[in-house]
Amino acid sequence: MFPALLITLRETLEAAIVVGIVLTFLAKTDQSVFKRYVWSGVGIGIFAAVLLALGLELFYAGFEGATEAIFEGVLMFVTAGFITWMIMWVHRQKDVARKLKEQVAHHVSKNYGIGIAVLVAVAVWREGVETVLYLKSSSILGQSGQFIGAILGIAAAIMLAYILFRFALRADLSVVFNVTSVFLIMFAAGLVAHGVHEFQEVGFLPVFAFDPVLNLSSILDHRGTLGSFLRILFGYTATPTLLEISAYATSIAFILWLKRFTDRLLLAKIA
Repeated sequence: MFPALLITLRETLEAAIVVGIVLTFLAKTDQSVFKRYVWSGVGIGIFAAVLLALGLELFYAGFEGATEAIFEGVLMFVTAGFITWMIMWVHRQKDVARKLKEQVAHHVSKNYGIGIAVLVAVAVWREGVETVLYLKSSSILGQSGQFIGAILGIAAAIMLAYILFRFALRADLSVVFNVTSVFLIMFAAGLVAHGVHEFQEVGFLPVFAFDPVLNLSSILDHRGTLGSFLRILFGYTATPTLLEISAYATSIAFILWLKRFTDRLLLAKIA
């Protein structure tokens, strides 16, 4: 339940902040007539994400055996890629509020309400896609209580966003995003490692004679309660292969390198 709560909290909060910034800007500039386009965009974005979830579920239901393992491996890699992209996108958005206001102001000046709807719909859909992919990947890994976790995460994010905008609190949301980013980096690495595991099972990647390199089943079995939780949360396995360990470590190193590289680019632009 916790992984679902965490991912939906972060994704919903990101979408809610975008919607809140747009609505606040329209209210302060006395352009409330465009608010209906904002809510239309929210509805379209959610609807598109739900369609993706249904399509993914129907698509997955048709697989079995080796084909199922291949699909699961690909899904793990794709989801890890989306999570990495999400982390980097948030990391780069140092002045997202200003950019949003400029875009909305442009559409308002042109009396182009549809442009505002598209802007909001894309933002909501983007967060919805990432949520759908992660929840599907974690369900494959065996996570239970996803529905409750997702509902709690969405409710908490909406409540937090409402408080922030309703009472104009100047909270440092970077703390929230930095903390969740740590978990998401480990989520992504775990998904990559699991994708490697699936590809090894079908023979796409080699399994060496000395695999698994560790066997911690007697200490912490990944099929037990705690082990299952760590497997879903961080990709833990009691019997990792060399390629799984390498993939996990390389994924974390790559994301950290990307963040540092992005920081250097931002500093270069400022300079």
